[in-house]
Amino acid sequence: MAKQHKFYAVVVPGLERIAARELKSLAAHEITIEYGGIQFSGTLELLYRVNLRARTITRVLMRLRTFRSMTLDGLGYDLKKVAWHLFFNENTTLDIEVHSHRSRLNHSDDIADFAKAYIQKLLPKLGTGKKQQSQTLHIRLDNNRGVLSLDTSGERLDRRGYRSDPGKAPLRETIAAAMLQWSGWRPQQTLLVPMCGSGTLAIEAALIGKNVAPNLQHDFACLHYPSFNAKTFDKVRAKTQKMKNLKKTLPIYTSDIHPAATARCASNAKRAGVEESIKIDQLDIQQLQRPKAPFGGVVMLNPPYALRLGEKEKTLSLWFELGHVIKSQFIEYKAWKTIIVCPNSDCEKALQLPIKKRLKFKHGGLDVTLLQI
Repeated sequence: MAKQHKFYAVVVPGLERIAARELKSLAAHEITIEYGGIQFSGTLELLYRVNLRARTITRVLMRLRTFRSMTLDGLGYDLKKVAWHLFFNENTTLDIEVHSHRSRLNHSDDIADFAKAYIQKLLPKLGTGKKQQSQTLHIRLDNNRGVLSLDTSGERLDRRGYRSDPGKAPLRETIAAAMLQWSGWRPQQTLLVPMCGSGTLAIEAALIGKNVAPNLQHDFACLHYPSFNAKTFDKVRAKTQKMKNLKKTLPIYTSDIHPAATARCASNAKRAGVEESIKIDQLDIQQLQRPKAPFGGVVMLNPPYALRLGEKEKTLSLWFELGHVIKSQFIEYKAWKTIIVCPNSDCEKALQLPIKKRLKFKHGGLDVTLLQI
């Protein structure tokens, strides 16, 4: 039986339950939800599958050891118990991130310096090679209970690589994917994305509709471990590639009043390889009309926030107009639903529409609410 490991998925706060459902669908075990993350267990094959296919997760950490050290010497004892040679070698550049809360060991810089020097003592050749690959060790202490974790993802998983120009205040790809999952949108349904900006919502929908894994081109940190199992990874990756359905047509329509935004959306869609699946128009939101949709449809909206516009009166006027468009075109049709990212209660009131469901999460450092109308 393949060895079981413990992992931790970092998630945008508020999206934990959506990510947990995704992990369950990928065959993760012992799933436990925490604020901003999810504990789970599985094999290395699961680790590779989650990194390749998870759409709503920021990064995946591998748990190496738990400890209760309250001194640096005690921490050294626990560091010595880890088989670092499985993860680091002469080509490793080691970064250490420390988070300490209500613990006797509370000087982050001292802890990081001590841990790095100790591991260097255990692996004298660490970092002496010509080809350097960064690896990040996380040391977390809470109430004198600690855990050592290794980042397996490398660069954040929301950075898919298709946004050459994200525009202002872009929506994270992981948040866009979570919004689509929360909305219940299905690929056969019509998707409208007015005020599309850089096109993230439409592009993520197209990747979902064509069953294209979001991170096939990602350079995961775990690929550079000395113990990396290339045979298992290649098997998982090949299976993931076979799941694609690139010929599938999708009724996805985007629009924006600004030509720069529609050009940005088109460019990003092309980089993602889904430009043929997304129809793009230059259109004012007030001109939006409900198209024929035999399987129903979903409208996804991420309007400008007050902080972006800088004028509260102008913002609320825009949201009032949005409410009018939604009411006149979609609200009376049961086959349609509208999902909108709302920054505050003033904007919600300006819509003047009944709200069926809410989801609170973090976006750009703000507490926002996803509304279903």
